[in-house]
Amino acid sequence: MNAQLLAGAADILDTWWGMLLFILFDAVVLVFILALNYKWLCKRLLDILFAALFLLAFFPFFLLFLAADAVYVRASNAYPSVFVSAVYCGKKRRPVRLTVFATERTLRDEAGALLPEKERVTPFGRVLKACGMKYYPCLWQVLAGRLSFVGPRPFTFADAAAVGESGEARFSVRPGLVTSLERYGGEKLTYPDMLEEDAEYAARHGLFRDISFFVAKIAHRLRGDGPHRVFGECAGRTYLQWLQDTGAITASEAALYEADGEAALRRSGKNEREDFVRGGTKPLQ
Repeated sequence: MNAQLLAGAADILDTWWGMLLFILFDAVVLVFILALNYKWLCKRLLDILFAALFLLAFFPFFLLFLAADAVYVRASNAYPSVFVSAVYCGKKRRPVRLTVFATERTLRDEAGALLPEKERVTPFGRVLKACGMKYYPCLWQVLAGRLSFVGPRPFTFADAAAVGESGEARFSVRPGLVTSLERYGGEKLTYPDMLEEDAEYAARHGLFRDISFFVAKIAHRLRGDGPHRVFGECAGRTYLQWLQDTGAITASEAALYEADGEAALRRSGKNEREDFVRGGTKPLQ
C-alpha cells in the first residue's frame, strides 16, 4: 500500500502541474515559517539577505550616479559635498550614522529660515530621490545591523532626550528606511501620533505588516507624494522644533535637551559632535 502511494506521488511530480503544486506548497511553508519567527530572527535575516542583494545588484548604477553627481556638483557648485551625513539614535539608543546623496541646496529667506524643500532640491537631486538611489549608502547600515528596511523613523539624540521614557518603546527596535506611517500616517499626523504608532509597531510588527508598509512606500513614490502626505506636521522638522513651535517647551529647555542628547552621544563612545549639530530628520525624507 505504501509503495503504491509513493509511486502515485512520484507520478504526480512527473507532471508540470504536480511540480507546480509542490513548489507552491514549499513556498507557503517557507512563508509560514518566516512569519512565525519573523520578530525574533527572520526580520534580521531578511534585512541581511536583501541588503546584500541590493548592494550587489545596484552597485554599477551607484557608480554611474556617483560619477554623474560629482560632475554635476563640480559644474554647478550646488552643494558642498556629494554626500551628507547625520547621526541618529538607534536601537537601544546606540548611534547610527546615515549617509545619503545630497539633493538640496542650503537656501534661506531673509529671516534666515530654510526655503521649502521644493525650492531647494536640484534637478539632479529630483532624479536621485525619484529612483531611490539617494538612499543606496544606507544599505550598508542595514547590512551592519544598525538600520532595518522597516522600522520607526530615525530620531536625533536630542529628540530622543526630549521623548524620555514615554517613548522608550521606539528604541527597542531598529529604525527603518520605511516606516509604518506609510499606511497609518497622513497630512494631519502629529508627533504624539507618531510616537503612539512607533510603540504599536515595536509591539506588533510582523512579516505581512512590514510587506504592506513597503508596498505603501512604493505606491507613494509612484504617485509622487511628498513627506507632508505621510509625516504631516512632523515633516521637515525635528521633535524639538515641533515642541517649540507648539509652545510645549521654551528655547532654553530645547537647549538643555540638545545638551543632554550630545552628552548621551558622547557616552556612546562616538565623537560625532559636528554630525550631531547637522543631524535631523531631513536625510531620510
